Amino acid sequence: MNISKILKFGIAGIVAGFATTVVTADENAELQARLDAAEAKIASLVNAMEETDMDKTRTAEMQELVRDVLRDADSRSSFLGDSKSPVSVNVHGFVQTRWSINDTKTVGVDETHGFSVPRTRLIVSGDIYNWDYMVSGQWDDGGAFNLKDAYMGVGGFRFGQFKAPFMSEVLGAQTDTLAAERSVISNQFGQGRSQGMQYTAYLGRAALSGAYTDGFNTDNGAGVQNGYALTGRVDFAVAQYWDVGAAVSHNNLDTWDYNTWTVDTTFGAGGFDITGSYVATMDDTNGDDWGTVWSVAYTSGKWQPFVRYELGHLEGVTDDLSIATFGVNYSFNDHVKWTTDYGYSFNDIDGGWNLGNSGWNTTASDGEYLLRTQIQVTF
Repeated sequence: MNISKILKFGIAGIVAGFATTVVTADENAELQARLDAAEAKIASLVNAMEETDMDKTRTAEMQELVRDVLRDADSRSSFLGDSKSPVSVNVHGFVQTRWSINDTKTVGVDETHGFSVPRTRLIVSGDIYNWDYMVSGQWDDGGAFNLKDAYMGVGGFRFGQFKAPFMSEVLGAQTDTLAAERSVISNQFGQGRSQGMQYTAYLGRAALSGAYTDGFNTDNGAGVQNGYALTGRVDFAVAQYWDVGAAVSHNNLDTWDYNTWTVDTTFGAGGFDITGSYVATMDDTNGDDWGTVWSVAYTSGKWQPFVRYELGHLEGVTDDLSIATFGVNYSFNDHVKWTTDYGYSFNDIDGGWNLGNSGWNTTASDGEYLLRTQIQVTF
């Protein structure tokens, strides 16, 4: 029996005993009224006590529910990268949408124009017990999804699928390209992504990287059986605003092999950024090819006008690649960038050039032009 019932019966018993031993028959009516009032008061007190017990029970239940929610939230925050957790997960990416118009200046061939979504990329990165990792995939304009990066690293080592340490223009993030697309030269001579291992050491102003992979542009198993590449790169900070780099690579594709090398430099001061690079291949099978890219950009507030020129030579092709691009970037904020550029080809563009997603087309005539305008959103 709980205390409320004991209290009720005890008080009721006292009142009842008092009523039977003291009152007379004539006082029954008055005493009965008092007894009824006392019982009503007792019932009110008991109800109040019962409500208080119920409130306490509900409060205890609510506190336990809050603790459950907090424990669940703590476990989720640890999974997503709490500072106390050895595991972190960061989800980010970007979307590019573009409108372009191209005229090859070929008689009988109309200009082409239209919208496209060249890249929609999702990136997951973080740390697992002092190992860093990155996994990224991309939907192209046709809706196909392809794996891009998939690597882990610790202590300067990197294992998996990544960009080998070769051309600096390719090593830069896609979201940081000066024009809407990288140069045709980088498409032709660049390393793309490979599968393998890499080690990077930082020695004062210098960074040295070496990689053993299954060859340039062999992501997602595109390489030949028994193919491999040995690649090395050095970057050196000459001064506060001046950096230089150089890299060499030997690609053995089982049935044939070639060597390639590149040098590059960047200089930035007073809002100006100047970059230059040269790349060449020494190939006994396909001949010796080379290319160079130079650009100048000036940043003022949210605006960044720029000009880029690329020149390249392929063995056996009469006319060299010669393209100038003029454009401007406008940053609405740190995550939204608008790029518009206009490119002009001084020579014809041979079918041997890797044009990628640039929007350029092969043509036998000079004077081809390409206008692109693009919005990029990062998250």
